[in-house]
Amino acid sequence: MQLLAPAGLALLALAAPILLLYMLKLRRKPVQVSSILLWTRLLRDQQANTPWQKLKRNLLLFLQLLILAALVFALARPALPTPVVASGAVIVLLDSSASMNATDVSPTRFETARRSVGTLINSLPNGSQMTLITVSSQPQALIAAESDKALLRSALAAARPTQTGADWQSAFALAAAAARNLPEVTTVIVSDGGLPAEGLPALPGEARYVPIGMSDDNLAISALALRGGQLFAEVTNYSAAPRQVLLSIVEIVAQDSLLRYARQMDIPPGESRSVTLENIPTGGRIYQARIADPTGDSAPDAFPLDDTAYAVNQDAATRRVLLVSTGNLYLEQLLASLPGIQPFRSLTGEIPPDPFDLYLFDGAYPSQALPGSLLLVNPPPNPLFVVGSAFQPVEMRAREHPLTRYVDWSNVHILQASSVPLPDWADLLIEADGKPLVFAGETDGRRVAALTFDLRQSDLPLQVAYPILFSNLINYLVPPAAFDAAQSLRPGESLTLVPPPGVERIVVAAPSGKLYTLFPSAASLAFTSTEETGYYAVNFISKDTTRAEYFAVNLFDPSESNIRPAGTLRIGQTTLTPAAAGQTGLRELWPWLAGLALLVLLVEWLVYHRSISFHPRGSSSPEPLLRRDTKTIERRP
Repeated sequence: MQLLAPAGLALLALAAPILLLYMLKLRRKPVQVSSILLWTRLLRDQQANTPWQKLKRNLLLFLQLLILAALVFALARPALPTPVVASGAVIVLLDSSASMNATDVSPTRFETARRSVGTLINSLPNGSQMTLITVSSQPQALIAAESDKALLRSALAAARPTQTGADWQSAFALAAAAARNLPEVTTVIVSDGGLPAEGLPALPGEARYVPIGMSDDNLAISALALRGGQLFAEVTNYSAAPRQVLLSIVEIVAQDSLLRYARQMDIPPGESRSVTLENIPTGGRIYQARIADPTGDSAPDAFPLDDTAYAVNQDAATRRVLLVSTGNLYLEQLLASLPGIQPFRSLTGEIPPDPFDLYLFDGAYPSQALPGSLLLVNPPPNPLFVVGSAFQPVEMRAREHPLTRYVDWSNVHILQASSVPLPDWADLLIEADGKPLVFAGETDGRRVAALTFDLRQSDLPLQVAYPILFSNLINYLVPPAAFDAAQSLRPGESLTLVPPPGVERIVVAAPSGKLYTLFPSAASLAFTSTEETGYYAVNFISKDTTRAEYFAVNLFDPSESNIRPAGTLRIGQTTLTPAAAGQTGLRELWPWLAGLALLVLLVEWLVYHRSISFHPRGSSSPEPLLRRDTKTIERRP
């Protein structure tokens, strides 16, 4: 043991005043009494009032000296050498991803990891500092370069497990930034594994690994999807032993639930079993798949987060499209043939007062502000972009873009097109001689697409690319729904919402009941609060109506569902084995000494007040006054 502040021992000199208070007696004024019966008492009192007396055994004196000794040694900060995992500048990467919710260790892996980090905080040597980073889909530094253990414990207590995957690349980059300008950095990874085998940047300083978890016991619903009136479900056994599981599929309509399928499956280790349901009804239905123990006696595995999945079957809304043209048979026939489109036509150029989802202008531009998206064909000069002189396209090609997918432009011929500089807000889709022929983008809160040539001066309407290009453009400008309900998101992924015209606000209800309110301020919104698994209700609220749509968030992540703890980690060319306490730190004992001083102080208080109750004020002896003896009276200083 060593003392970190030995100068504090000088305060032991305070014991001298305490001893003097017990050795020094008070002088009292002699008093004459009228009866000799009190002479014996008077003589005894005079003897007791001599200035100095021999120090006698006294419990209160012992307790007071013990309190002083405990406080003085606490100020001297005694410390014992102890082995620690890391010292100096320590960066802790605490895994808070979905797999850390597994219950193979009590109560969960995350709580076990939290205790391990707490032990690391308590064993930090004097002068060490710690940075604590939680690793999920969005890694976060809870506290940086802090040596105050109380603040570190507070930050650790604020950490929470998530239902998302882990972005270890971003976490390593965050650790590298935190280690900048810090000497002797040690990075400690507290996790159950699941790190990618490659693509990770180098860790700063020395790396150590603290493994969490004991079992690989898990079965998961690894897929649930609706396509073409069919429902596909898949169950995977991630454990090392064959398992039996009961798969049930429930159809949810409004507040009613209907069991559509139930089957017991035998799944070998590391394999999957699937089932397909036919003739699935369309419109406004949610399907829940769940696995359970066939005996019903317990949970099917140690990781319940992937035992349930959801799929949404939702009809696309009909889109209202207004064509403003003096007459273009190609566009009229196209709009009439596209599914989910309700076309309207204005031959005079007048805009009806009713709102439309999309306004298609052929050789014209609106003279008033319109609420929907714009599709411009052979546009005249307008405020959105500059329209120049005409030119004859020669070398034309389609750029690689989602809107040009399956668009074959090799056989298209155009007599002439307008020379238009590409606006800053637009993406170039098709070009000719370095000039845009087709572009699309978002400006002033709405989506706009433009073709810089007249369809009647080209053979595009005669090519297969014609319906494909316009279908892609219209689906971009006015998606069939506010979002793709058939798409299952993973926790933490964002959902793009395209509010219908007239919507004043959007209220999203999470599976836990938490509400999120969004206000349409652009053609599309990104909803990012998808950390919970389950199905979400998206309520579009307008002045007169409210419409609800649904989407599902499922784990569907093999790296999280495979909860087998990793015995080692491979980072670059380095293999990390479970960390052992290989460094020497100092465990300070002053908190224990301070606690001992407080405890002894309480005992001293009880002893003092108990002695007062047995020694009434004015009595000169702890014995009854009628006894005649010469016992010396002891008073507390």
